[in-house]
Amino acid sequence: MIYNKINDFCAVRNLGSCRKNGMEITPRVKFIIELLESEGIEYELDTFEDKLEDNKYYNIIMRGSSNRMIVAHHDIVNPNIDNANDNSASVINVIATKKLRPNINAVILDGEEFGGIGSNRLSKQIIRGDFGDIEWVLNFELTGRGGKYFFIGNYPGPLNDRIKNMFDCPIVRTPFNDAVTIRRYGIDSTVINPLPPLNGTEKSQVQFNDGKYLDYDLLFNCHSAKDSLSTISTTDMKEFVEEVILKIID
Repeated sequence: MIYNKINDFCAVRNLGSCRKNGMEITPRVKFIIELLESEGIEYELDTFEDKLEDNKYYNIIMRGSSNRMIVAHHDIVNPNIDNANDNSASVINVIATKKLRPNINAVILDGEEFGGIGSNRLSKQIIRGDFGDIEWVLNFELTGRGGKYFFIGNYPGPLNDRIKNMFDCPIVRTPFNDAVTIRRYGIDSTVINPLPPLNGTEKSQVQFNDGKYLDYDLLFNCHSAKDSLSTISTTDMKEFVEEVILKIID
């Protein structure tokens, strides 16, 4: 099962953040490329550089015939942790979605953690027409737990309306993510983030349509040792992709 690949992916360590990896392809990018090749998924490695810092960045493009696009970022902040939910699970989930729906446009982005470096480049390519006429872009963030329980960002537009009408999911004010950059270019985009339900009578600021409160505290594991494989469920990842994402993109 492709979702199990997160175990191997989290064992891969970069030298550091996207600004500290130098001019060589990073170990995490190498892993993604090898995974795509093993799954028979065609890709393009879009390489661009910051000459002032002697540093290269990498967007991994998987083209499709659809006018819809999914994205997730592969870069990290802390090289000494699993980075399981932020954002290794989302990278695996994007690849799983592409395998199940080859017609979708999918891009794995660099530089989200430093202001959307990769999504800024991608947005310019979309505006230029490099992907045809893209209707919307759905950004996967922290998608390792929760399955069919999720929220979307407060980013008004047809994509949010579509998801809200399908699932009656909560809408939450979110921190920066690649959807913010993409929307600056006038492209419809939102972020989607599953969270597991809390047990018993516990409550949080996010409540799903069946009355269950979601574990919002899980979001604060990012960039710390708490963001470990032990917090991830491959069963939830599969449910999220196959019972939520496929319905949205079809």
